[in-house]
Amino acid sequence: MSSTTIELPPFPAYEDEPAELPDAVRRLFDLVDDCGASGISDVHVHPNKPLRKLYRGNLRMLEGAAGLFTQEDILAWLKHGKPEEADPLGIKGHCSVGMDSGTYRIRCTFRKSTAGVTVTFRLIPSVVPNADAIGVPAVVQELTTRTSGLIIVEGPTGSGKTTLIASLINKINHESDKHIYIVEDPNEFLHQENGHTSIVQREIGVHALDYATAIEDAMRSKPNVIVIGELLDPETTKAALHAATTGHLVITTAHAGSVTESLDSFIGKFTASEQPQIRSRLSQSLLAVLVQKLVPTVDGKLTAARELLINDLNFSELIRDEQAHMIRSQIAGAQGCFTLEDSLADLAAKGAITPDIAMAQCKEATEMQNHLARLGLITGNRLPWRPSRRCAPGTG
Repeated sequence: MSSTTIELPPFPAYEDEPAELPDAVRRLFDLVDDCGASGISDVHVHPNKPLRKLYRGNLRMLEGAAGLFTQEDILAWLKHGKPEEADPLGIKGHCSVGMDSGTYRIRCTFRKSTAGVTVTFRLIPSVVPNADAIGVPAVVQELTTRTSGLIIVEGPTGSGKTTLIASLINKINHESDKHIYIVEDPNEFLHQENGHTSIVQREIGVHALDYATAIEDAMRSKPNVIVIGELLDPETTKAALHAATTGHLVITTAHAGSVTESLDSFIGKFTASEQPQIRSRLSQSLLAVLVQKLVPTVDGKLTAARELLINDLNFSELIRDEQAHMIRSQIAGAQGCFTLEDSLADLAAKGAITPDIAMAQCKEATEMQNHLARLGLITGNRLPWRPSRRCAPGTG
């Protein structure tokens, strides 16, 4: 198979920020504002191709957008977001950039591809969310009063992790006077200090070299709370753990689909010789693991289904003694804890989601079926309206 090398146009060559926005950037911001007003959360742009929008979890072609943006336009956006760098994509071939249209913050992810340089925009609401309004469990909100420890928010890309953490920061900002140190790549929600609160927000690649060195700087500035955008590597994970065990409340994110996967991933970042000490320190410092995913509701929107571990002496021993695989079986009976299946069953019982969605989104099908059967939402082990697998619809 032969490969094709795509010749990209030259990078825009303005050294200083122009007095007026380049036409391509102005048209981008107009698009972003229109999408935000329509409830669109993400936009995918390929050069000279119709745009795709994400609305309530469904991807749709943006009407009338065929050929709207060229490769030159996309490179102009990248230059606007990273004006100080000659080649922002560099050897990695991708980068994240934060922008502001004046109405919305945007997280922009640029990458090289077979189509050229493509980009995905994630729209960030201009108002920092309230934790109660987005349904953050009260027991998790209460943890924001702790003076030290580690809170990990897990979930796939686009599951609302950043929004949830922003709501916790907002709660701390408005209910106490603390020094909050935030490091992200890029910065998304911008927090305005309330009362005597002090907030430092830093962006990787703009204000700091990497997460590990930013955390090192944070600990020199005596923060009460350290927010870390993502546990990407062993250095960041070790720095976060050290901060959590030395008198700081650390709130961070990672990508995992369950509490057990989260703990395995955290410990698995380290060598076999390091893991016993990491397990011991994690067992002592961990406050909670909250796993979240967005699922479609009956009215065509999205809602959060969650799994939650609140650490206690029992769970701490299981983590320390390399028995993390036993944690899930004990979550349901622990105070304040619940599984993803518990959460999905609760949503189905309230009529927010259908039993079909609950089954499609769960990780433990048998457990999910048992939940739905107890609620009277399925007959036996079958969803009552599901067609037989022996016959395709219209053939039996």
